[in-house]
Amino acid sequence: MQGQKRTIFARIISMIGSWWGMTLVTLLILLLHPLSTVKWFQFVLWVLVPVLASEFFKFIVKRKRPAMRGETAIVKTYNYSFPSSHVVAAVMIVFWVFLVPEVRWWSWLLLLWPIAVGWSRVRLKAHDLIDVIGGVIFGLVCGILFKYFG
Repeated sequence: MQGQKRTIFARIISMIGSWWGMTLVTLLILLLHPLSTVKWFQFVLWVLVPVLASEFFKFIVKRKRPAMRGETAIVKTYNYSFPSSHVVAAVMIVFWVFLVPEVRWWSWLLLLWPIAVGWSRVRLKAHDLIDVIGGVIFGLVCGILFKYFG
């Protein structure tokens, strides 16, 4: 039963880390802290461009997911696995929140989000740990590039 509870918790975390989950979190932040249209446009680009780049990178690396290697995934998976785009998006959101003074206080709440999302993706056998670590590194590199060159 203990493992089943962890799996349910992992599913919830993974859903929050999905596209619709991130959209809901973003809308919650927007409702609590209205920001200029320019900052929200930057936010969308800040998350969308690295996630799309990570999806492109997956087709270069072509690392198979656990399910593609015969393991039983607990969630549906698509395409290749390295780096984890869920984790890339979570890292980029946290990075952006740290840089925007109006919403910076959310950063402490969101700081563990990439770790939780990564744990959930491994727990659900959608990714291996190396995919999650790659997602963190990919997100951090993109965040630094965006901060200094974006």
